[in-house]
Amino acid sequence: MEKDYHSSQISSAGWYIASYIQRIDPVTAYEDEDSSHEPWAVWENRILVRASTPDEALRRTNEHLAECGSEYTNSDGVLLRYTVVGLTSLLPIYDSLEDGNEIEWIDHTGETVIDMFERVRDNSSLEAFTIPERATDQQGEQGGADQPATVLQSPSQEKKNTKLESKVRPQ
Repeated sequence: MEKDYHSSQISSAGWYIASYIQRIDPVTAYEDEDSSHEPWAVWENRILVRASTPDEALRRTNEHLAECGSEYTNSDGVLLRYTVVGLTSLLPIYDSLEDGNEIEWIDHTGETVIDMFERVRDNSSLEAFTIPERATDQQGEQGGADQPATVLQSPSQEKKNTKLESKVRPQ
């Protein structure tokens, strides 16, 4: 029996955005499972998933995420593990994937005008123009707001070039 969905749950474009948390830590930290421990890296990643229903999107997302995660030894000889912690969001995309089309929205109804304007940021502070403080570039140099832009690698790129995650260090 086919499940009934509300029209807001269905992507007319046939795409969903899945967001998930990824953790990178020494294997020993996983074994200790100290909930107050601060992992070496915690990333929220987003992927596009082609699907016609939320259930299919969830199934396909879980298939993609099942392939994520591994253990490897970094350049300091520390055995690291990166894993998917879990999903944070699964959103339908309503418009086709074309330049300028909306792909995601968040309802902030009920906030004050002051709250609304406090969320607006200067162009220079938008993520595309900043480097996360703990990010490393392909040469292993630390990032920061006062440094020039550098191409960073994602975990999927890391599989092709192991330099990024092998440089992840604790604070």
